[in-house]
Amino acid sequence: MNYKRQIQFGIMLWVVLFVIYSIIIFIPFLQGLELLQSIIFWVINIPILVFLSKWYFKGVKPTWKRGLQLGIIAVVVGTVLDLIITQLFIAGNYQDFLKEFYGNWMLYIGFLEVILITTLAGAEFDGTFSKNK
Repeated sequence: MNYKRQIQFGIMLWVVLFVIYSIIIFIPFLQGLELLQSIIFWVINIPILVFLSKWYFKGVKPTWKRGLQLGIIAVVVGTVLDLIITQLFIAGNYQDFLKEFYGNWMLYIGFLEVILITTLAGAEFDGTFSKNK
């Protein structure tokens, strides 16, 4: 169990996805089309998750259990970063923002995507570029 590397994975994933999502929501022709924004975001997440999972499994022998744990840790790290960072930018009632943010079903599709792809990555990577530990 390499928690430091898992936390690094979670931080890198959050930063990349934060930047990408920020770009997507400000594209003029996607304004007000939340579902389409989310679908584009989910599609873009796939290669990012595979690439970062490959980075993670270079230092850890891939297994589905390690992939599942990686996905769960990444979701927790991302949630903590969301709670910290968004608090800095919300001018209105923070509790109302949290209810809306965490009440959105599309967020949970993203969480599920992270957990599923990291689990599949752990199960499918054959260890070609990974160190056996």
